[in-house]
Amino acid sequence: MPTQEGTRITAALESTWAAFQKHHPNLPDVVMITGTGTQRRNKKRLSWGHHTADRWLNAAAGGRRAELFISGEAIAKGGQMVVETALHEAAHALAAARGIRDTSCAGRWHNRKFAALAEEVGLEPPKRAEKVIGFSEALITAATVSRYASVIRKLDAAALARIEAPDEDGDQEQDEDGKKEGPRGGKGRAGKRLAVACECDPPRRMQVTPKLLEGGAILCGECREPFQPEESELEDDDEAVA
Repeated sequence: MPTQEGTRITAALESTWAAFQKHHPNLPDVVMITGTGTQRRNKKRLSWGHHTADRWLNAAAGGRRAELFISGEAIAKGGQMVVETALHEAAHALAAARGIRDTSCAGRWHNRKFAALAEEVGLEPPKRAEKVIGFSEALITAATVSRYASVIRKLDAAALARIEAPDEDGDQEQDEDGKKEGPRGGKGRAGKRLAVACECDPPRRMQVTPKLLEGGAILCGECREPFQPEESELEDDDEAVA
């Protein structure tokens, strides 16, 4: 007899999003999907979730909807992790709905606007921006756990099918919505210079050594945001680690 595990998982995630919308009525509807968060190109990189605006065509309504992905690995961590991950994506959803640019560098650098939206939905962003990911690692607060206690209990009680995450040995990397970035190693860095850009429109660009960039944030005098490696530089670095 079919168990319809996929239907149960999707229904539980959609119920979680509906609970968010009760507290934040301007959160848009999304198409909820799940699956593995392990990246094909780099098996060490794990995404807990992601939000992609306007990805799905809503044939019935004649418009488009965003995609919201929660990984099976996040589900394996339990209801609180699912809620924390989904709230992170809710902050991105609010940014998209309001026309706010909350990330740069292929979505990896989360700026102060994201930090403010994270606080709005019930997360606590770091006090200072972290290297590569900025204010991404926003954690769920005790007050938010209390607010969504019934949602968390229902997710835990549902005993949803899940995907076990790789062993966390300190080398695991995660993408921009997975919060943490593991060590990148130091191969092939001698004499290398990185192209970096700020948040200005158009962005101001320059080249720096990795050592200079790792020594602390380099702030732009105009937009007051840190210079970050451009997308092509990040992709090259990923290939070196894989």
